[in-house]
Amino acid sequence: MGTKRKQAEVSGNGATSDTTGQEVSISIDRTPANIQPVLATFLAAVPPVASSFSTYRYIANSKNDDCIVVSETDKVEYVGQNFENGKPLINGCRYMIGVYDPEKDTVVFRQAPYVRVNTVIKSLKNSRGVAERTNPSQIPQARNDLGVEFGSKKQKAGIRAEERNRINMDNVRNDMSVIGASIEQRASTMPSEEEIAKENEKARPVPKYDPDAKTAAEIYDMEDVLSKSNAAFINASALAKATDPEEHRKYVPVRTEFVAKKIEQIIGQKKPDLALLRRVMYLAYLIRFVNIGSKVIQNRESCIRSLCCSPEIATVIFDKFADCVAGTANPDGSPVYKKTPASESRLMCHIFVLMLSLNNWILFPADVAADLGLPIRETNRYLESVGCKLEPISSSDAASKGRKAAAASKKAVLKAPVKFPKANLRGKK
Repeated sequence: MGTKRKQAEVSGNGATSDTTGQEVSISIDRTPANIQPVLATFLAAVPPVASSFSTYRYIANSKNDDCIVVSETDKVEYVGQNFENGKPLINGCRYMIGVYDPEKDTVVFRQAPYVRVNTVIKSLKNSRGVAERTNPSQIPQARNDLGVEFGSKKQKAGIRAEERNRINMDNVRNDMSVIGASIEQRASTMPSEEEIAKENEKARPVPKYDPDAKTAAEIYDMEDVLSKSNAAFINASALAKATDPEEHRKYVPVRTEFVAKKIEQIIGQKKPDLALLRRVMYLAYLIRFVNIGSKVIQNRESCIRSLCCSPEIATVIFDKFADCVAGTANPDGSPVYKKTPASESRLMCHIFVLMLSLNNWILFPADVAADLGLPIRETNRYLESVGCKLEPISSSDAASKGRKAAAASKKAVLKAPVKFPKANLRGKK
């Protein structure tokens, strides 16, 4: 093609004329053809000038102008198409290619599809490495190989440790019979669900009880809480004769609101019930034991003197709610004792059972928590552990207690048959 460019003018009838005045005819060829010109863009390597391409019509979309062009060399394949995901590569414009015939002074234009050509290297087309890189199951192994080759000392040590801890499934399959026999042997010695339930019942930190009791008063065995033989060592007669509340301090080591009211109610009767009075005094001794510090409890004799009651009752309380610490001794050679979570749970459950028995098996958690200095949530857990149900307080109950219902929104009631929570309050000893 020469370097001189023709200058032409387009007339109104679709013909053109050059500077010499000769008209050139222009037309558009729209007839179907198997071979047509294609406008291509190469995304990677450009093929040699002498390369030949084959054009194919995409049969899946025969109604459209979708086509595929293909060419190859010894090392490279070129594959292109003018569509992607069922849609044309370009929208809103068309490309046309014109052919000029100098003998006839005609220019024929034909629509040219726009094709984007990708390059595929033949040596990598069926490479095994490509499949491995796309296999998700082999990604960890590939990452470990890179870590061993290029990782730091810490990364390499971690990879080696992971390799050592990896289980060989072939060896496991060979030992399946041995593992199964070992599991069956151990399973045969394990306790059944019924045995575990019985053990949990024995481990409950509550006094002896009757699960089939018909009334609340029959649920707990109060003889297990305070036997008649032990109650004989509590001097209730002297307390019943004391008319001044200040004299009560000689016989009762603590003055909680609950204990004080119960003593006043019993002593105020014409014939005081000494059995109930002994139960109230025993309750005061237990509350006193709760408030004794751990340093005092370590020494048995010191703690018994600190309970401010008869030595016989103090000994019963100490032996029941203090645990010996094995392998330890005090400076005087005596064993060291302490309140463990299990023994403290038993102590608190006995206190709440005593309070329930003295208050017609109903307690108000808010009042009890304030009286004993316990958090309300802990108080509720202890009440539930002895079988109480927390119920909303009625307006009549609130009025009888001289408080608003909002101040004490719940009450704890022990009902028969008794139902305990599934888990122990503080676990086993």
